[in-house]
Amino acid sequence: MPGQSWWGAGQWAAFLEYKEQPIRAASKAALDALEAGAEDTLSAHAYAALLLEDPLLALRLLKEANRRLPRRMARDITTPLGVVLALGTQQFKEQIRSAPEVGEENAGFLACEARATLAARISLAWGALRHDLDPGELAMAALLANAGEIELWAFVPELPQKALDELHDGRAGRSEQAQRQACGFAFMDITLLLIENWSLPQLIKQLIRGDDGMRARMARLAVNTARHLSNGVEDAALPDDIREAGKLTGAGPDVLVAALPGLSAGERARLRHAVQASPPEA
Repeated sequence: MPGQSWWGAGQWAAFLEYKEQPIRAASKAALDALEAGAEDTLSAHAYAALLLEDPLLALRLLKEANRRLPRRMARDITTPLGVVLALGTQQFKEQIRSAPEVGEENAGFLACEARATLAARISLAWGALRHDLDPGELAMAALLANAGEIELWAFVPELPQKALDELHDGRAGRSEQAQRQACGFAFMDITLLLIENWSLPQLIKQLIRGDDGMRARMARLAVNTARHLSNGVEDAALPDDIREAGKLTGAGPDVLVAALPGLSAGERARLRHAVQASPPEA
């Protein structure tokens, strides 16, 4: 990467713009398993669920679905279900089976993707508590909020690794600070530039950017909570995440903690205790 060490977010976004999105081998296996276990014709919802487990698959198909959308249509495609309906199940399956794969040895990529899929599930769970008008949009935004970082892990892993080293060595206290110190820009900048370069729906950009609207705040909160939760339920930021979710949904801490995906009963109990024991952030 010697000749690219001076590149900023704009140069990296241009570099990544024409790369073909690779997907996880697990996504192809999941599609095969889904079809093998189906006694009747699968619903579009069953196929759509696959997208929430693989951010670059979702990105790949969201781009393709909106590219095929007739310009006379008044509404962009912004949800996993919308992607499946726009492409049709046959084209949807062909896109998955023909996609290149990311190596399973790319630990940074897999960890970043895992946080993204967790963010999508959190946004669905908490979005349902506030009766969001379309939780699928929140889930898509949460899933793709760190698409720039995921792309870097897929194609230039040494770059996000530098930022991770900066964070782990204690030279930075937050992820964005580590990225700016190590690389000269925040990875979110690449995400937003790629959304523009790929002509993806502006609604997705607004939700990812975390504008002041209630839905954008919910999407960003899901992303932040997933990042904190990936550190374990003892992460000091989680009680404030739960309290913020309470403001946005009107739900109590017990309900919000119960809705978080993938936690054991013991982890839920420890997190509830942490919320009760820690004072609200001033």
